[in-house]
Amino acid sequence: MNSKYIFTFVMTLVIGSAFILFINSGSDIEVIDIPETTTTTVPETTTTTVPETTTTTVQSTDTSGDEESVQIVDENEETPVAYDGEFLNFVGFEGNNQDKLDQLVLSLPQLLKDILKDKVIYVNGCHDYARSLVGRCPYGVWDSTGTNSDGSKGAEWSMSIWISNRAFDALQAEDVLIHESSHALSYLTRNCNTADNQSYRLDAWTLFGGEEKFADALVLYFGGSYNHYRDSGELSNEESSYLENYLDVCTNS
Repeated sequence: MNSKYIFTFVMTLVIGSAFILFINSGSDIEVIDIPETTTTTVPETTTTTVPETTTTTVQSTDTSGDEESVQIVDENEETPVAYDGEFLNFVGFEGNNQDKLDQLVLSLPQLLKDILKDKVIYVNGCHDYARSLVGRCPYGVWDSTGTNSDGSKGAEWSMSIWISNRAFDALQAEDVLIHESSHALSYLTRNCNTADNQSYRLDAWTLFGGEEKFADALVLYFGGSYNHYRDSGELSNEESSYLENYLDVCTNS
């Protein structure tokens, strides 16, 4: 009997211990709070900066090849219309300022323009023979006989006035044109005589000191200012009166 009671008691202890262990084991379970995962797409913010518009004259620089030679080109540079006329075959013809020269001819003093009309041609160029004489391109040349590069006569540019690019670059083309036109006037009136039946042209040379100074005096008379040979300043009253009489007699005969 005692053994039975002891066995029953032991079994009761075992079962009771197991039950207690079962209950306590529930509190050891890790509870993990997994928050709800939310995916939010945030759009990328793009900032566009609009540059200030500036008008700029752009120049392109060509440094390719030999670095000692640099070309700077104005992209807004106007290309002149190519000349297509009778002077293309003239030795020394430049042509860059032919249109400007033609406009200057139209604005010559009326008396000069009238006396030279249909008698003289006007060429924008560097007269080759004159260049060989002075070692550089002259501002202007009056060539009555048509002088070739070798000095021989009879070229197709007889009775021609040449105004070079150098004269235009120096801003002296207008006065140089009047100077050369005065040479042409002097030549065309070479048969005009004074009241004493003397050559007015030779008489003028005596008064002014030669043909070049005579032409310079006519430049001043016609309102120009550039003088290369004359060194006596403005025209005197006597000189002005002389030129007025000369023109009155020799351009109306």
